Amino acid sequence: MDPYSPFVFLHVLLFVFWLGTDVGVFLAAKISEKPELSVETRSTVLGLGMVLDRLPRSALALIIPSGLQLAVMSGQLSLPGYALPLAWGLALLWLVVLWVGFLNPQTPTEQKAMLFNFAMNAILAVLVLAAGVWMLIAGSVAGWIAIKILIVGLIFVCGVTLDVLFKPAVEAFIGITTSGASDELNAAYSKAIGPVYLVVLAIYALVLVAAWFGIAKP
Repeated sequence: MDPYSPFVFLHVLLFVFWLGTDVGVFLAAKISEKPELSVETRSTVLGLGMVLDRLPRSALALIIPSGLQLAVMSGQLSLPGYALPLAWGLALLWLVVLWVGFLNPQTPTEQKAMLFNFAMNAILAVLVLAAGVWMLIAGSVAGWIAIKILIVGLIFVCGVTLDVLFKPAVEAFIGITTSGASDELNAAYSKAIGPVYLVVLAIYALVLVAAWFGIAKP
């Protein structure tokens, strides 16, 4: 078997799980706003969305090393010998930390895992954007690769923004579950989660554009 093909398959699979399951998260959040539903139903739907959210977060952790692997194997990018093993090692560590947190909900372990996830998003936002800008200016790689890397950097920026914005929305929803639904609390939740939708839609757009650059290679 061509060793390149399994990595193409993995990269496409990550794209599918990233975008596909995140649509489920988006719809679950929208349904959780509906005041005509019981608080228990809204809470269950939002909880399901948070479970689905594990898949796009996992895909994000693996998207960089799989993309770098494809670029190196296709001869589009040249990296030092240690770069790919380091990228895969960090990605797998990130994935393990994420899932340890997912499997220990509402514990200090989960809090530490989410803090690690936030830090990784922030660090990669800076590093990937800087790498994309440098590649674009230096012309050391094909333009479409540099642009795709820039787009991925912007996705990490959106990931950081999403985590910051989602916290007030969760706090507003907790107010509904503890005090009961009211027009005031429902409005506060809708107001808090509104900006989250905009960031999520921005991620969808960026993922689709990055996928187009990867396929069309303009």
